[in-house]
Amino acid sequence: MNVRLVKPDEMTEAATLADSIFRDGEQVSMAAGFPYLFSAVTSSSFGAYGEDGRMTAFMGLLPSAVRIGASELNVFSVGAVCTAPEARGHGVAGKLLDAVKDQVAESDGDLILVSGTRSLYTRAGCREFGTIRRYTLTPEMAPALREAAAEAAQAGVSEGGTASQAGVGAFRDTDAAGPLRCREWTRSDLSALAKLAASREVAFEQSQWDLAMLIDAQAYARCVKLGHRVYVAERGGVPAAFLVAALPGGLRPKMTPFAIEWAGDPSAVAALLAHALETAAPEKLDVLASRHDAGLAALLQKHASHADERILGTVYVPDAARLFQRLKPYLAALQPEKAALLEAGIGAAERGIRLSYPGLDDLELDADAWIALLFDGPFLLPGEEAGADANAAPVLPEGTPAQWREALTDLFPVPFPSTSGLNYI
Repeated sequence: MNVRLVKPDEMTEAATLADSIFRDGEQVSMAAGFPYLFSAVTSSSFGAYGEDGRMTAFMGLLPSAVRIGASELNVFSVGAVCTAPEARGHGVAGKLLDAVKDQVAESDGDLILVSGTRSLYTRAGCREFGTIRRYTLTPEMAPALREAAAEAAQAGVSEGGTASQAGVGAFRDTDAAGPLRCREWTRSDLSALAKLAASREVAFEQSQWDLAMLIDAQAYARCVKLGHRVYVAERGGVPAAFLVAALPGGLRPKMTPFAIEWAGDPSAVAALLAHALETAAPEKLDVLASRHDAGLAALLQKHASHADERILGTVYVPDAARLFQRLKPYLAALQPEKAALLEAGIGAAERGIRLSYPGLDDLELDADAWIALLFDGPFLLPGEEAGADANAAPVLPEGTPAQWREALTDLFPVPFPSTSGLNYI
C-alpha cells in the first residue's frame, strides 16, 4: 500500500471514490460541493494506492487561515475521508492520518480541524473542543425578533452607534437610524459582503473569490440536502449585514434548516433571520452562536430556546508552544499586561506546553489540557452571572493553583469561528 500526496491528474479519481461513499443519486458530486478540496491547485490531500496504482482510500486536506483578533492561524481541515470497501480493515486511514500530520508539521500548521469524531481521530490525539449555543427559531417568533432587532438598533443609535461587533447595537454605516430593508442578495452585492465578512474579529479569511465560490458550492448544505439562500440587510442602500441560510429546496432534508454564516450589525442579522423565517417559512431554523457572537446571542436569548453543545468535529494541535506564539497578538490586545508577562515553552508531555508567569511555579499542561484551556468552558453572555464574562472562565486541571487561574482569567478561552460555516470541510 502506497500512501502519498494526490497528484493533480488524480483528483477526478479521488472525487469518484468520495462520491461512491458519500453521495446518492440526488446529490451533486463532492467535487462540486468541495471545489477547493478537490482542486489540483489548492488541495494538499493524500491517497492510498494499491499495487495496480488504483486509489483505494482518500483523506482530503485543505489549508486556510483563521483570524482571531490580531492573530492569524495556519489551519488545515481534514474531510471527505473514505476507503473503498475492499481496502477496509487494514489500517489504511491511520496511515493517511499520519501522513497528514507530517504534511501539516512541514507546512508550519497551527491546528488540524477534522470534521469527524470517530475513534480513528480520537486515538490519534484529536479532541472535541469549544462550546457553542444552538438557538432554535420558528416562524411564529419572527415579529418579536424583528421588534427586538429594531429596539437594539435604536439603542445603538442612542449610545452613539459605535459599539463593538460583539455588542447588540453595532453599526458600520452612517445612516444606522434609517429604515432597514431585507432582501435576497445579487452578485453586485459581493464586494460589500466581502467587506462585512472581513470586518469580523473572528473568522476564516475569505476573499471575494472565496466568498462567491463557497456560497455557490453549498458544501455543508448539500451534504444534508438543503440549499443556500443569501439575504442582505441594508440602510440607505448600504449593506449592514448578510446572512447565508441552509434552507429546504427540492430534496428531502436530512436535518433542521440552519444559519450557515453571517456578518455585520447583530441587530440587522437578527432582522435577516426574521425575514428568512417569514419568506422561506421553514418549520424551524437553527442558529449556532459562538462566544464572539454575543451581540446576536443576546437578542436571540430572549425569544428562542437554546442548548449548549460542542463545536462540530475535533481539533489537533501539532505544536502547543508555536500556537501560543501565534496567539500572542490576540492575547496582547485583550489583556496587555497579563499577555506581556505570560510566556510558554515546550512541555514535558508530548505536544504539551509549559506556561511561565512571574512569581508562580511553571504550569505544565498536556495536549488535552492545553486544548481545554484554549477552547473549553461554559457559554456565558455578559451579565448572565454576577461578575461573569464570556472570556473569564479558563478551564484548568483540578488542583491548579488559584494564582494561575487568576493569571489566565480574561485571556482564555479563545474564540473560534464555526466549523460548520461556509468553510466546512
